[in-house]
Amino acid sequence: MNYLTLKEHLLELSRVYPLKLDDRLRWFIIQRFSLPPGYTWTETDVLVDIPSDYPESPPGVGNSRVYLPQGLRYCTRKPRDYHEWTGPQGWAWWCYEWILWDSRKDNLITFTELFRTHMTNPP
Repeated sequence: MNYLTLKEHLLELSRVYPLKLDDRLRWFIIQRFSLPPGYTWTETDVLVDIPSDYPESPPGVGNSRVYLPQGLRYCTRKPRDYHEWTGPQGWAWWCYEWILWDSRKDNLITFTELFRTHMTNPP
């Protein structure tokens, strides 16, 4: 993991969203993440595992996971990629297999926008 790059990217993201960081930089929580229209809430917290090889791999792919609070619904139904009871206490895993990611130019702000796009009109 490139800790210098990670810290720079976390600082950039903290200018957009309040963050809570794990002391050992294994994960962070984006507070008040804006959800696309149609969800139970307009904003929520998002817990993000940091990939061990960040920024080469984006968050949420492979062994890194992204979690949202349990109880989230889109137009009154559970999205296909949203798996309750598979995350830490009170969290549900949002599964996606890949995102278009260029480690030379993308950062955690790019990640949040790609994640929001993936959540828009889910199957």
